[in-house]
Amino acid sequence: MLKRIVEWLALTKTERNVILFLVTTMILGAAIRLYQATFPALPQFDYRASDSTFAVLSAAPEDSVSVIPTSMKTGEESGKLNINTATEQQLMDLPGIGKVTAEHILKYRKETGKFTTIEDLRAIKGISKNKLERLSPMITTQ
Repeated sequence: MLKRIVEWLALTKTERNVILFLVTTMILGAAIRLYQATFPALPQFDYRASDSTFAVLSAAPEDSVSVIPTSMKTGEESGKLNINTATEQQLMDLPGIGKVTAEHILKYRKETGKFTTIEDLRAIKGISKNKLERLSPMITTQ
């Protein structure tokens, strides 16, 4: 029966192999879909929350008696550095900020005025989007 169908269609060996491959792929795809519907995936852990907590804790001074994440503090006791009043040395104490970048921040502040938002730091040469994300839990403009 199969031989008659093949003769009737007059397919070459390559065409038969392509059709066989496509049919096999469709059956395999249907089997995968059935498996996924029967056994749903386990919920994935969100590592972003842990990473931000780790970043804040890593930035804390080693000689501190108690380390309280910035998210648990309020107001002035938050320990955030005000970039509008910080000295060059205070800026250099921030992770990823060296002497040159600190000088750029002070120069920008002198020429342009106070920073209104933390995102204004992106105008400073040497402060990338990733660096700003790492610094944002540690700085403020208030």
